[in-house]
Amino acid sequence: MESQKVKLGELVSRLSATHVELWHEEDKARLPDDTIVAQAKRRIDKLNQTRNDLIEKIDECFLNSQPKG
Repeated sequence: MESQKVKLGELVSRLSATHVELWHEEDKARLPDDTIVAQAKRRIDKLNQTRNDLIEKIDECFLNSQPKG
C-alpha cells in the first residue's frame, strides 16, 4: 500500500510539472512570432498527450489501491 502512495504521489507531482510546462507553452502560443507559435503548438500537443497518459496512470493507481470486495 505504501508503494502505491509513493507511486501516486510521484504521478501527481509529474502531472503538476506537466501543467506548469503546458501553461508556459500556452503563453508562447500567444506571441506574435509565427515560428514560436508553431513550435509551442507542437509542444502543447505533446504535453497534452503526456498529461492524458499521466491522468490515466493516476486513475489506474487509485483504482488499484481501493480495497477489493
